[in-house]
Order: sequence, then structure tokens, then C-alpha cells
Amino acid sequence: MSRRILFAIRSKLGDTLISYACVRAFADSHSAASSALSSAPSSIAHPQDQITLLTRSAYAGLLQDEAGIRIVQFNSRIEMFFRLMWLRLTEPAFDVLAVLWGSGAPVKRIGQWAKARRKIAWSKKFAPAIFEAGALPPDPLLIEPAASVIRVFEPGFATPLALRIPSLITRRRASLQHAAGHHAIGIVPVADELRRNLDAAALMQLIAAVRARHPDAPLRVFVNPVNDGAETVVAQGFPANVELRSFTSLDDLVNQYMTLAGWYGTDTGLYHLAVACGIPATVFFGPTQPHKIVMPAQPDTKVYRLAVLGDTHCDEKSCARPLCLHANIAAFAGVAAITRLEETPAGCPLRAHPPEALTRIADLSPGIA
Repeated sequence: MSRRILFAIRSKLGDTLISYACVRAFADSHSAASSALSSAPSSIAHPQDQITLLTRSAYAGLLQDEAGIRIVQFNSRIEMFFRLMWLRLTEPAFDVLAVLWGSGAPVKRIGQWAKARRKIAWSKKFAPAIFEAGALPPDPLLIEPAASVIRVFEPGFATPLALRIPSLITRRRASLQHAAGHHAIGIVPVADELRRNLDAAALMQLIAAVRARHPDAPLRVFVNPVNDGAETVVAQGFPANVELRSFTSLDDLVNQYMTLAGWYGTDTGLYHLAVACGIPATVFFGPTQPHKIVMPAQPDTKVYRLAVLGDTHCDEKSCARPLCLHANIAAFAGVAAITRLEETPAGCPLRAHPPEALTRIADLSPGIA
């Protein structure tokens, strides 16, 4: 007997895509179960679950062509309310509401407005009287909250090891074939907080390093002009055959991603989008923890960080010039880093180490011990 499952994700781009990996894996496992039904009917409990995903409109376009998943999108809390009311009034109750990611009052509202026999959230603290919750380890990876929710109603669910959006991967393959010989390399220097941004010097070092690795490919620097620090990137000039590409919507960015042969950049949701499209990626980490953010078996992905930082997390939120990230880029490019330890916040963990520690980077890529 099939079930009606309503997944809900209400978060930023990176968290949404990582949580979506669980939705995709769940849908794929049930598609495989359905195809196996004729040979093993007694072992398949729910071969044709009906899957709906409630998520922000900004990200819904990325998923609109995904097989086996109905997308319900919203722009605001009010629109989210009306979408849930529409489902409540026009359709039977869901068997399961599974809130994979989100926080605060909106999660409680989803639990109140959705009509479902079971309601599960990654954290029941938002509405303990409404939700069940999955079991999380003490220091969970970003993928684990979503997986823990699914395991409440599907105990055998295996946490996915890689992020992919099959419809975008298929679309990119077709675009690469059509644009044979015109594949570019993308560079993303700006995130949504200053402590994960490249400064002008680090960006030019990265451009030089990427040019050395891809001498014949055009380079494109992607920047969302609304992000803090973007104005510095937009204002500076670039070498020949390096083009600034500003974007204001993810649909526009995805169109530009379709002919990329490689991606280099900082820890940002745009990295997750790149690997979801199947683009080989090299991502540089400063204050954040690679093992939590990069999926453990993400193909064609390279991860670099200062070796002295290991996989520790930096809590210094006031940092606006991340020496850890800039030194990482300099070491990757094979140039001397400008230490500037005296300019780092008092809580910067690099202050406890000698300057030569800033010249060694570690390869933390998936599968590297």
C-alpha cells in the first residue's frame, strides 16, 4: 500500500540542496522497490509512495524536472500558509509530514497547518506537542538531520553519500555536447558572510592558479551583487579571457553553469549547486568544517584547508578578512601568503601557531584518509 509523504524544507540554498539529497534518495529507493515488486512482492512494503516537497520558490525551479517528486513552492510565509491550506482542503491527509530542515515559528506553523497522520521534524523543540523527532549524533553532519527524520518512518533508510540533481546533470551533459570546445571554468569568490569571502589579492591568486591548470578555457567569475563584499570583486579589473558574470537569480546562474567544465571557489551554497549539476569542483575552506559540509562520497570534488586547522570549527563570527582562507588560496597557488596575524580577531585560532603553519594545506577531499 502506498503512502502520501509531504517533505518540507525551509532554509538557505546549501541546506536545502543537502536535505534534498535525502528526498532524492528516498524517491529513488522506492522507484527501485517498485521495479522489483514483481520478483519480490513480500519484501516491498511501500513501492509507490506519492512524494510531495514543499520548498522555497527560489529553489523550486532547480527541482521542477525531478522524476517522482511533486514540488509545491512558496515565496513567503503567507504564501506557504495558503499552499498548505490548499493541500488541506483539496487532498486527503498525508500519511507523513517530514520537516527535513528549517527553524523557528515557521516550522511550528507547518506542523499546525499540514494535515498529516504523523508529523516529524529534525528538531521537535519548535513544537514539541506537534512533532516526533529523529535521533541525531552529538556533532551531526549537515545531511544527518534530514536522514534522521526519514528513519523515523522508514527505519532502513540509508543516509545518501553524495548530492545530485539528476535532471540538472542530464541537462548539463546535453549542453556540454552542444557546446563542444567552448567549456568554461567557473570561479566563485563570495559567500553570504565576509569570513568566507576571498579578498582581491586571493582572487587574483586563484585566477592565476586556475589559468595554469586550464590554460585554454575561458574563466568566469560568478558574483551575486547583493552579497557583502561583492562590490570589491565587481569593481576590480580582470586579466584577459576572464569574464565577470553577475547574476541575480538561480535560474540565470544554472543556465550559465550548464557549460562549465570545472568549478573553483569558497564554501558557499553555489558549491552545492555545482556538484548537484555534476560539475567537478574544488572548494577552499576557511573557518568552516569540510567534513560536515562536503558529502563523504561526492564525486569529482577536491577540498583544501590549512593543515593546521584540521577539521575544527572557528566560532569567530566577527572576522571580515579570513586569513585562514586567503592563506589556503596562496598555498594552492604556490605563492607566499601575507600573514597579517595582527589583523585577525583576538579569537582567531591561527594566532596560536607560527607563521610557517600558514604555508601548508591539507587535501581533505572525499575518500582521502
